[in-house]
Amino acid sequence: MKKCLTSLAGELNGLAHSPRSRQPRRRRWVWRSVFGLVLALVVAFVVAPGLVLAHQVLGLKKTVSRLEAGNRAHNFGAVAQQINTLESEIAHLRRTLGWVSYLRWVPGGVGQKYRDGQDAVAALNEGMKGVHVLLPALARIAPLAGYHVGHTHVRSGQQKIQAFVSQLAVLVPDLTRAYPDFKAANYDLALAHPQDFSGYLAPVGKKLLTAQSLINTVVKNMPLVDHSAVALQSILGYPHAKRYLLIFQNSGELRATGGFMTAYGYVTVDRGKLASIKAQNMYLLDAEVTYHPPASTVIATYLPVYYWHLRDANTSPNVPTTVQYIKRFYASIPGAPPVDGIIFIDTWFVDKLIGDVGGITVPTPKGPVQLNAQNANMKMEYMAEGQGLPDSVRKKFIGTMMKTLFHDVFHSHGLELARVLKTVNQSLNQKFILLNFNNPAAQKMVEEYNWGGVMDKNVSGDYLSVVDENLLGHKDNYVMSYHITTQVRRVHGRYQETSRITYRDPAVDNGWLFVPYHSWVRFYVPLGSTLISITGVDGIPPETYNNTVVNKTVFGGHVDLPARNAKTDPVATHTVTVRYWLPPGVNPARLTVQLQPGVNHQTLTVEEGAVTRTVAFTHDMIFHFPS
Repeated sequence: MKKCLTSLAGELNGLAHSPRSRQPRRRRWVWRSVFGLVLALVVAFVVAPGLVLAHQVLGLKKTVSRLEAGNRAHNFGAVAQQINTLESEIAHLRRTLGWVSYLRWVPGGVGQKYRDGQDAVAALNEGMKGVHVLLPALARIAPLAGYHVGHTHVRSGQQKIQAFVSQLAVLVPDLTRAYPDFKAANYDLALAHPQDFSGYLAPVGKKLLTAQSLINTVVKNMPLVDHSAVALQSILGYPHAKRYLLIFQNSGELRATGGFMTAYGYVTVDRGKLASIKAQNMYLLDAEVTYHPPASTVIATYLPVYYWHLRDANTSPNVPTTVQYIKRFYASIPGAPPVDGIIFIDTWFVDKLIGDVGGITVPTPKGPVQLNAQNANMKMEYMAEGQGLPDSVRKKFIGTMMKTLFHDVFHSHGLELARVLKTVNQSLNQKFILLNFNNPAAQKMVEEYNWGGVMDKNVSGDYLSVVDENLLGHKDNYVMSYHITTQVRRVHGRYQETSRITYRDPAVDNGWLFVPYHSWVRFYVPLGSTLISITGVDGIPPETYNNTVVNKTVFGGHVDLPARNAKTDPVATHTVTVRYWLPPGVNPARLTVQLQPGVNHQTLTVEEGAVTRTVAFTHDMIFHFPS
């Protein structure tokens, strides 16, 4: 028995060492090796970076929390410390994301989100570099934003402007050094796609969109401060005080530069401080004018008046031309104080400012009047034109209202001040504010940033500007909307253009605020254009002339919209169409369309060949088409 067991054990031992028995062991070793390698790769390229990323994100959250705490406490020292920490942590995060760059190729949206995240982090990294460069400058202007730096603390908007002016010259070198970093951040962030984040990630996309808008605004405006520091200081009364003539235009009664000039005022700025503000009814200033030239044919026929008045001087959509007209009237006023420039402010800007400061309370002989962004236009009209106040004082309401508003605006702070600054920026671009300065450097800056209502004299390619003037249409422009279209066709080797303006007036005639609309409309087109036809104007012969001041040919005519006597009547609509030949040499592949100041509800359609584009018309635009 023992012998048999020994023999069997020997045979089994032989089988174990045979070639066939060694193959399964090799396969098991290979599979274990492959599994170990895969596991090592997963740990090296997924787990380890994931743990590091999680640790870094947790650190970033803590730093951001400390930064927010310092911000809430308005402690600039604490904020600056956390900014330095954040800069270092974001740089480390960017390097860690590089370890998992293979994620950019993962399908199912993962790859795109990774690329978006990487672009966003790269932008943060570049932006933090710029912030670091700016820290010395930020320390100087931090009190302007309400931060404590030593014992310095500035609260009101007026104090902030004054402090900004005093620091402007020393800010420029830091801005110059930081600009390339912010420009790089803007470029990187523009590569990210907020729309890639949906569902529970939608808040990420929303924040990304906000960040893109913010950094783009910063990058656009940094050169303004950098290149125009001297001009800005001059405008803000440094080193010598400046006095400006303010003209308040009622956009409900549209005119070429934005509205009927209903009130005027003076503002004196001394080293960023508003020394005084005065505002009064324009008719009172007009009564002091001694220059009385005959009225133009259009004004004499449709207003109608025998003489041209200061209040009707803004007939040219080219603001520098209108300013020359105004100065001619103003210079004839005995004892009129000299001014360093003219600032036009229209109704839409005033509405926005009233909303920014949370409404205003205006004192009147009949008691205080509450105005907010929604009711301001109607209440102002009721007080100034309706039966709200006695005739002897009703026109003073606009001046009193503007003084009240300016007081609140220049004493704003915190989020309120931020809203005001945003409104000013938007209104400059939408031509709700127009600037004209005597100082050549200041005026050059204004024209460079298209804040002066200057009609483009030397245009490359095609051009169009449609200017509508409300003549006895009362205040219908509060609710009026416009649609402008222009279409170019090649006909027998020449370019023929058809441009239209379509009016839509939903107002119901009430006899004083809203009435059937009457206006004079002008089409400014390339100099040398030849009129083929004009339709939609009344029986008065239309105007056709060359305006050599702005290098444009002008086609114009008088418009009568149908009356709307009840809400059951159709909305009043009307279209004026001009058809004309473009002069030889004008290339319609590039079209410049300039916006009339004071227009708040307008769309634009441009068509050239097979290309048609329709946009909200809120600023000057240039279109390019295939040649």
